[in-house]
Amino acid sequence: MSSINPDAVEPGNFFVRLAYIVVYVLILAVVRFALWGVLLVQLVMHLIGVPPSQGARRLGQAIADYIYRIWLFLSYNTNDKPFPFNLRKGDRE
Repeated sequence: MSSINPDAVEPGNFFVRLAYIVVYVLILAVVRFALWGVLLVQLVMHLIGVPPSQGARRLGQAIADYIYRIWLFLSYNTNDKPFPFNLRKGDRE
């Protein structure tokens, strides 16, 4: 994870980063909705006496990790953009 050097910020990059911020705020709204869905599934399963789903737990963890990475980018703690804008040429294979 790369950290931000405040002296290395260029004025022209502000608008590019602002565009990414707007997109990630919209993605964050959708992803948070998905996390609530996982929560509700786990609650219903618990209410009916079924043990928690391991698949839902893994999905919840993956969503939480993704939300964390988005917040790191939004709060200027990293320059690494989360999915879908972090794809490099070698990552597509």
